[in-house]
Amino acid sequence: MVNTTENDRMGYEIALRTATEKGDSGTVNTLSRNGPPPYEGEGMAIKYAVYNNVLFDIMGSPSLEMVLLLVPQFAREYGLVDKVNFGRGLVESFTVVYPQLRDLDFTTQAARLDLPVYFLVGRQDINAMATLVERYYNVLQAPHKELIWLESGHGASQEELLDAMVNHVLTQTKPAQ
Repeated sequence: MVNTTENDRMGYEIALRTATEKGDSGTVNTLSRNGPPPYEGEGMAIKYAVYNNVLFDIMGSPSLEMVLLLVPQFAREYGLVDKVNFGRGLVESFTVVYPQLRDLDFTTQAARLDLPVYFLVGRQDINAMATLVERYYNVLQAPHKELIWLESGHGASQEELLDAMVNHVLTQTKPAQ
């Protein structure tokens, strides 16, 4: 995310508009009661989850609850206790870390970088807003920069990422032999 607070407010507005258009009064009421982000304090992770689940649905991605339930089940290195505590750990760390990103704005805080920069951005991503990444790309001063568009939303496939990295980025960054 280029600007966390602006990104979250944009996502909230999309979610509220989508829920309204679908006639999902339960979600509209919850979103309205929560108000726009940023959120803090008790229950903040749940408030973020409400509008993010709408965004994930738009992008065809699984809900946060599904991710919290399924991801640890496929991690072979996780024992039973790890699998049970995965969701709790994610929520508790989110509650501590995410508020620290509230003032993040790369367009002013990292407008110049002295290294090559490659952005791999999903055209359909409305969780990490592609429009904000593109705006940052246009502001950024770097010795080399590229904006590589992926056709996905927030969850690009391994194949799509691998293709971009191997067939584009690696060909330009691999040292001469």
